[in-house]
Amino acid sequence: MGAVTVVVRKRNTGVGAGKMVMADVTFSGTYGAGGDTYTNAQFEMDNIDGFIDCGAAAGSTTTGYVVSPDIPNKKLKLLGGAASGVALAETATAGQTGTVQRLIAVSLGPYV
Repeated sequence: MGAVTVVVRKRNTGVGAGKMVMADVTFSGTYGAGGDTYTNAQFEMDNIDGFIDCGAAAGSTTTGYVVSPDIPNKKLKLLGGAASGVALAETATAGQTGTVQRLIAVSLGPYV
C-alpha cells in the first residue's frame, strides 16, 4: 500500500471554527487493497471530519473512479464499476500514479 501526494490549491478558514481545503490528490504506484494512506498534515489540518469529492477521478481516458474515504484509518480508496448495473468495487489496479482527484477536506472544528 502506498501513500497519496497532496497539492493544496485553495484554503478557507472563514467557516466558524472549521476549515476547508481544496486539494489535488495523486494516488501511488503501489496502491493496494484498502487504499492509499494520507496524513491530516498533508491537508494542513489537525483533524479531518470528511471529504467532498469534486467529480470522478480519471485513471486514464477510459477509466474513472469514485474516491471513498476511510477516515478512521486515514486511507482513500478508489472504487469503480466493471459494467452498467454492477455495484462499485475497489480497484485491484496497483499502478495509480496517473490517477488524480480534486477533493475538499473538511474539519468542522470542536463544535458540532
